[in-house]
This record gives sequence, C-alpha cells and structure tokens, in this order.
Amino acid sequence: MSEKRLNNTIFLMYLVTENYRKRYGLSIEEFLKLDEEYGILNYVAECPDVFDCLTENEMIEEIEEYVSKD
Repeated sequence: MSEKRLNNTIFLMYLVTENYRKRYGLSIEEFLKLDEEYGILNYVAECPDVFDCLTENEMIEEIEEYVSKD
C-alpha cells in the first residue's frame, strides 16, 4: 500500500469514527467497544474505496448496514 493510500485510509477511519460517535453521542471508549465487537475500523481499512466518496450520513449508513449483518 502506498503512503498516500495508507494516509487516506487512516483519515477515512478517523472520519467514520468521529461521524458515528457524533451521531450516537458515543465516547471514544464506547466506540472502541463497538469496534472490538464488530470490527468496524478493520472493515474501513479493508475497503477504503467504499468510504472514499461517501457523505457523513452515507458513511454512518454503511457502518449500520455492516454492523446489522453480524
């Protein structure tokens, strides 16, 4: 993975985390517990192209759909 792609992926992971936390009023600890259970950040890291062009709401919807499949 190129450095540019890695940096973009890390940024997308940050955006997903912050957008999801903001929507549901979660602390970092609460989000990390969800991540531990569902592998949210791993999902973002595995397919960053899915999240690259999504809006804030679309990112949250994508994560909600992913979490509901478990």
